[in-house]
Amino acid sequence: MAKARVLVVDGDPSGRYLLETILTSGDYEVMTAEDGVEALEVAKYDTPDLVIADILMPRMDGYQLCREWKANPELSPIPFVFYTANYADEDDETFALSLGADAFLRKPMPPQRLLEAFDSILEGSHAPLQIQRRPAVEDETRVLKAYNARLVSKLEEQLAELHEINDVLRDIVSGTVNAIGKLTEARDPYTSGHQKRVSAIATAVAVRLGYDATFCEGIRVAGLVHDVGKIYVPAEILTKPRRLSDAEFAIIREHPRVGFEVLKDVKFPWPIAEYVVHHHERLDGSGYPDHLAGDELSMGARILAVADVVEAMSSHRPYKTAAGIDRALEEIEQNAGKLYDADVAAACLELFRTDGFEIPQVTDAHITG
Repeated sequence: MAKARVLVVDGDPSGRYLLETILTSGDYEVMTAEDGVEALEVAKYDTPDLVIADILMPRMDGYQLCREWKANPELSPIPFVFYTANYADEDDETFALSLGADAFLRKPMPPQRLLEAFDSILEGSHAPLQIQRRPAVEDETRVLKAYNARLVSKLEEQLAELHEINDVLRDIVSGTVNAIGKLTEARDPYTSGHQKRVSAIATAVAVRLGYDATFCEGIRVAGLVHDVGKIYVPAEILTKPRRLSDAEFAIIREHPRVGFEVLKDVKFPWPIAEYVVHHHERLDGSGYPDHLAGDELSMGARILAVADVVEAMSSHRPYKTAAGIDRALEEIEQNAGKLYDADVAAACLELFRTDGFEIPQVTDAHITG
């Protein structure tokens, strides 16, 4: 007796593999497709004895596949079974059976029970599953209305789940940034305040340039941790109340690379480590640590570079007095297109001179994210 041929249609490769393994163990011959479009193409050349389909799939979902399958005179006699986890409530089942499906099974089912179900369907007896086939809906308008209602309902559920996941991820990112920020606070309060102010300036510049909220949030986070590599620098150098020697400055110049090493394995939604390692690079290649130039510099690094210079020049340090915001802006203006990205420089100057932006005063002892 020839093996029964089953067409498994599932957008998830692992789902296809699992079902194929179970069916093969039950002595079925298995064909697979990743969506409804491919399933109809496969059936054209190699008609199966049974089709088992998920609902949520790319290009053509299970509902649409069922409609087209049952509308085809050559395919409609072949039993069509839904096997799904995402669309598994009673309304989903009611709609699926109204389209002409022969059975509606919910994932997961024990392999033996699943094989018994398929055997029963192929034998034409659905009694063990207590499944009654319902007549297909003839009114096309009614079908489409119900179909859209199911899709909208599932979309709303998935959006709610995504919002929940995003909230969790946002808390994780915020906690990670806070933890990293506290590393620098513990050793150098000047660095901590500097990072927060750079973050505020860089974010405002990114907004002024018209970048979307996602990019701007990445810039904000990068600003909050861009000097974390200074944990490598001895505290006596960071807080030294006089000009640094060449040897001491050489040590400080390593902090972007150290920052990269600290951050590179943190799974941020943005390339934070890349922004951090290049925030002291300059357009003409005179920066450090890699002497990158021109298009080699990401926009995130370009924005951080300008914000970092403005904040550093306008703020007091143990080893120097503040030059002031006017002198800082002159530096950006004079070297726009040379050391600093011209568009970023222009946005920064407009931010302060036209919009009246002021660098926030940081007095709190922790980073808020």
